[in-house]
Amino acid sequence: MTRMSTLVAQVLHDLDPDGKKYGSTVSYLPGDIESHLDLLVEDDTGMGCGFSVDASRSDQEVLYELADRLPTAFVELYAVGLPLVPGTQRPATPEIIGNAVVWKDPTGGVSWTCPVGQYEA
Repeated sequence: MTRMSTLVAQVLHDLDPDGKKYGSTVSYLPGDIESHLDLLVEDDTGMGCGFSVDASRSDQEVLYELADRLPTAFVELYAVGLPLVPGTQRPATPEIIGNAVVWKDPTGGVSWTCPVGQYEA
């Protein structure tokens, strides 16, 4: 598994833990800018949503960007905001805290964080 696919897998685990509910696939293509990688997230019908990531950045920065952008792709493809803050219907947002990228409640209403890749529905 490549570095990028490992980081993508961490985020996808939190969005679709079994990988069966949404059936999305991720493709990787060289970007227009050196060091960038284009990701295309597709649903089972072939509809897709893509974005570019600067692969030269640190794992923490790339994981944060993926945690910020992949949920948006899920909203566009499946009309759902994931992952949800426990006990609410609000989608969590990523944040860098120390050396970790975590999910958190964007409103601050729930004192909860969860490392990206470890969310349990």
